Amino acid sequence: MMDTLKRWPGAKVALVFWVLPCVLGLGCAQVLRWTDTVWLATAGGFWPITLTLVSVAILIRRMFSPFSDRTIAGTAWVTLVLAWFLAPLWATAVNVPFASAVISRDGQVHIVREVARYPEYKVWFMIDHPGTRTVHNVSGKIVASSIEIDYRYDDSYIATRQHNEDLAEPLTRAASVVLTEEAQRPRAAKIALVDDASVQGRVIERICAATVGDRNACPLKMKLLPQNEATGLGGTWSKYYSEREAIDEKHLPTLVRLLTTPDSSIADPDRVFALLLKLADTVAPLSHVAQHPYFIKDEQFDELIRRILIAPDGGDEAVAILPKSNRLKAAHRSALRARAFAEADIGKIVAQAAPLHVSDAEIGALAPRMQAAFVGDPGVAVRALEAFGVRLPAETQRAAVDRIVKAKASYALAALAHVNFSDDLRRALMTKVLSDGVYEDFSVARLTKEKLQTVLVPAEMKALIAMAVRESDQSRQWFEFALSSLPIRAMTPAERQSLLTGLMFESPKAAMEFVSKNRAYLDPAEVSEVTRGYSRTIAADFCLHLSHRNKNWRVDFFSEDQLQIFRECAEGK
Repeated sequence: MMDTLKRWPGAKVALVFWVLPCVLGLGCAQVLRWTDTVWLATAGGFWPITLTLVSVAILIRRMFSPFSDRTIAGTAWVTLVLAWFLAPLWATAVNVPFASAVISRDGQVHIVREVARYPEYKVWFMIDHPGTRTVHNVSGKIVASSIEIDYRYDDSYIATRQHNEDLAEPLTRAASVVLTEEAQRPRAAKIALVDDASVQGRVIERICAATVGDRNACPLKMKLLPQNEATGLGGTWSKYYSEREAIDEKHLPTLVRLLTTPDSSIADPDRVFALLLKLADTVAPLSHVAQHPYFIKDEQFDELIRRILIAPDGGDEAVAILPKSNRLKAAHRSALRARAFAEADIGKIVAQAAPLHVSDAEIGALAPRMQAAFVGDPGVAVRALEAFGVRLPAETQRAAVDRIVKAKASYALAALAHVNFSDDLRRALMTKVLSDGVYEDFSVARLTKEKLQTVLVPAEMKALIAMAVRESDQSRQWFEFALSSLPIRAMTPAERQSLLTGLMFESPKAAMEFVSKNRAYLDPAEVSEVTRGYSRTIAADFCLHLSHRNKNWRVDFFSEDQLQIFRECAEGK
């Protein structure tokens, strides 16, 4: 083989290692051009330079001595072909901007940003040839009227554009015109442009039509996002009105915000307050200002309270004002309390019972209205028992419990936590829980084992255990509730045995964990029997591990009898 290579004449060597690689490499590159191939690459010039240098070394090496075998010769020949293929392509490669697209002669669009992961990458068009077009800024971001527009043209539209056309220019012109008009509109319209998708969609349609002309479908996808500096207070696209805009456009929410924000820079509080009184068609904005009266005078505050007191829904707002406003005079408080306890929604009064400091006399006066409210909402009855408890008149307590027992058992379960002053009422509530209670009532209440033991007295707990264990025979949910939420120590031996039997059917491991955790309340012989049954289902190595668990974990999880069972299992006995 070596002799054959050495005997090659110089003409043959030149043909094989010079002419043929040159023809094949350049020919392959030319074929790619003829077939209108678009090749975009982010790689640098490392391989072309490296292959060129290696090729020069190969040619010099072959000039002075032949290759020793065919494998080396073949590798050298392939290297020469690759060098002649890649080096000319890289020598004529064109750098294409990240936001551009290359369009082949057949109209196929190649988006540069889909080739390069990051904008800082350089992308090279390896096979530049007549017939291809480069269209610039087919996607990206522009800023017009302090709004950043993230856009992307459709491929079908890009394919129709001219070589070196910049698609950002018409979009920037159109967006500037449309958004400049929008920036001159009232604040409400500018806020809608930022917040309302439908309004923003209409503006995008206008920008698109001004950019590409009227078409059946817009070939542009756009997102509008105001720049941060333009969304600050007083900015072009701020979501908040300035004081002047609020006065000119009579924007009531901004007027309220100016008067109730401690650090608001309000220039003319008297004018703002006067406009507030003129625009407020409900008592809610007046109540909000009365709760936070930072910028109004005493006579203005008196006027607020007067209007609230004569308003149709002033009772509910009086409940909100009394606990929060620190500028109320004695006369104000007296009038507001009278209006609140005479007309306000009972649910709102009960919710604010603690800060209102409701007296026994006021509770007595509220009793007839409370009983009427209980009929409409059993939740109000529960909250009234929680807020006032034994302070309620006896007939009101009975009315609350009567309404609760006619509703879902979950209400009765919630009321039990607050009725600790009457055995008869607790008995009625507990009867409701035991007769009509379903698992969902306890699930909604989310009572932990500790909370449940706090709410129920021992006799009630025993009755609940009996019901839960009885239901667990037919319900997986009740079975899990009995295991996780009820105290095992309060169960009878028969009830514990019922749960243990269910666990044994489920898995030996679950039964073993149950008897280990609750062995203080179980027969030691039964604990050992369950443990021995479990040990027969595991390998000897795991038995050895379990026999050291108490020592390794520093807990008294297994009894000494259980540990002995695991030791015997580990020894194969």
